[in-house]
Amino acid sequence: MDRSRANQILEEWTAVASAARRPDAPPRPVVVRGGLPSAGLAGAGVFVVALVIAVLWLGRPGPNGSVGGPSPVPSASATTAPSATIAPSATPAAPSATATPSATTIPSAAMTPTPKPTIGPCDPATLSARITLWEGAAGHRIAHVELTNTGSVACTVRVMAKPQLVDGRGSILIDGTRPSTTGSLNVAPGGLLKTLVQDGNYCGPAPVPPVTVAFVLTGGGRIVATPVSPTDATLPPCNSAPGSAGDIEMQPWAR
Repeated sequence: MDRSRANQILEEWTAVASAARRPDAPPRPVVVRGGLPSAGLAGAGVFVVALVIAVLWLGRPGPNGSVGGPSPVPSASATTAPSATIAPSATPAAPSATATPSATTIPSAAMTPTPKPTIGPCDPATLSARITLWEGAAGHRIAHVELTNTGSVACTVRVMAKPQLVDGRGSILIDGTRPSTTGSLNVAPGGLLKTLVQDGNYCGPAPVPPVTVAFVLTGGGRIVATPVSPTDATLPPCNSAPGSAGDIEMQPWAR
């Protein structure tokens, strides 16, 4: 029992006891028939008083308006409180990590050499030859000849050609032989090649000036060199019978 409630009962008991009046004359002894002693009667009186107090106390309205006794104690059984609903997190879901592509080794491109442009044989029309000098030795004459590529593209020239000694009318005074040597030289635009042409034993009629040399190209075509002068009539001496054949040969073209 609550301690304050017990104190309240004791106070009410004290108030009831103090309110009880003593009789003016002592009570007359009562003869109890049945053999009960007087002490038993006194205890019964006390019981009656206690019963009255209990009835009065039980009859008082309780704190909650009910009659008698202490207010009922609420059941100890816990009322199940509604569980707190966990609100979804306001934090946006982190975007899934985008897989970083692994570094792929790119095979290095094979270094393909740039093909050199194909250089073809020179067009005879783009080649210009000229005699720069005549020399004589032991019955022979030697012409110094230069060959220039006057075209706009590079081309090739065979290192050897068939040489001829010609006069101003284009007549062949001495005819050479076709070369057996092969091989070519690249000649850039404006490029220059040089050679020496030697002839001997001319026993024919007097030529029409100017005398010069020509080159019959292996691939076809003919180049006539510009003479030293328009009146040049340089011929090798005749060392055989009249009408005998002469000889002519050239050195390979060189830079």
